[in-house]
Amino acid sequence: MQNPTNNILIVDNETSIRQSITKVLERSGYSVFQAESGRSARKIITEHPISVIISDLSMPVMDGMELLKSIKNQYPLIEFIMITGHGTIERAVEAIKSGAYDFISKPFKRADIIRIVEKALVKFNLATENRYLKQQLAEIETEKHNFIGNSQHAVEIKALIQRIANTPSNILVSGESGTGKEVIARLIHTNSNRNDKPFVAVNCGAISDNLIESELFGHLKGSFTGAIRDKDGLFISAKDGTLFLDEISTIPINLQVKLLRALEEHEVMPVGATKTYPVAARIIAATNQNLQKEVAEGRFREDLFFRLNVIEVNIPPLRQRAEDIQLLVTYFINRINKSLNKNVQGFSANALHLLHSHSWPGNVRELENVVERAMIFCDDELIHSKHLPPMFSTQENNGPTSLKEAVAHFEMKHINSILSMTQGDKKEAAKMLDLGVSSLYRKISELGIEK
Repeated sequence: MQNPTNNILIVDNETSIRQSITKVLERSGYSVFQAESGRSARKIITEHPISVIISDLSMPVMDGMELLKSIKNQYPLIEFIMITGHGTIERAVEAIKSGAYDFISKPFKRADIIRIVEKALVKFNLATENRYLKQQLAEIETEKHNFIGNSQHAVEIKALIQRIANTPSNILVSGESGTGKEVIARLIHTNSNRNDKPFVAVNCGAISDNLIESELFGHLKGSFTGAIRDKDGLFISAKDGTLFLDEISTIPINLQVKLLRALEEHEVMPVGATKTYPVAARIIAATNQNLQKEVAEGRFREDLFFRLNVIEVNIPPLRQRAEDIQLLVTYFINRINKSLNKNVQGFSANALHLLHSHSWPGNVRELENVVERAMIFCDDELIHSKHLPPMFSTQENNGPTSLKEAVAHFEMKHINSILSMTQGDKKEAAKMLDLGVSSLYRKISELGIEK
């Protein structure tokens, strides 16, 4: 399998011309495919990733101009260089107007071929990178990948992201399902110097054991039943961007050796290949399992764990940062209002109290789903307890019963919220609460608030 940025296709019905250009390019380190007609050229393109086509203008059946229009219609990023003979300059100019990168006139020199191919590849690579950048900018503009929260936990995680984003080190993101591990991975990527490069995410647990090797490392055509063309693995697709491996603990033990080698040697060997290919992506892995326990029980390699766990970002469950719930709710309401075409302004005090009292086993993902469901059933500006899923009505009946308990519960939530806003600054929090600092410390002790 070839690196897609180095694959050149030569199309010419004259064997001597094809072989002459192939020899020049192969000596310069390029991988070259040959086709004797437009039809065979199209077949090769469906089986191999091609970056640049060099085609003769005058060919029987499908000439170079027809091939150019066909390729640009289906594969607009592939750069096309036309070979012209005497008396065909006008058609060469027409080819450029139709999307060809440049043309080479016969007889051509070795230096001319190399120069034009190098420039065409630069343009191809820029176009490919720009496509990734546009996709990622669109995602950022929709605020899809923010880590929302002002709690001490959230502040510490954001500070850690800023510190580690520009390092090349492998990162392990751990936390329960629904805590936002991919959000953290994307934030690390967008805050790094790789943010204009691809971010490629894969859920290892969603891929069957017999396919995951091909997905990660790629395969050659014919290497197994169903491999009808060469395929780049995700390590190669990520280029020098970021590869996010979610649910890393699900990777089969026999494949962990190959993954370890990819991390240590920065190279991969596709299925069916006999040589390795360099890779440069930064690796971020994620797990909702205790990997140290997996290692102890023989399900995960210890050396791979150490290689992945250079830096760990642990995301606490939502129940441990309940003071972020109101901010998260506001964020979800603003976003979901647009998609549902509603004007919901918030939750009633009682409904918000129920959210704070819930244990959130599904974490932020569960909270988002609850907010969306409540907004669907709400025709007012405020969401009330009646709009929440049935399980919350049970919680409502099991809440604080006495006035003293209810007041204490409210005080605890309110003080936690203010401490979050001041990032733990007790003096500033006391001012906002209109309390003396000593009174605040007494309240913190009485209510059992984490200091």
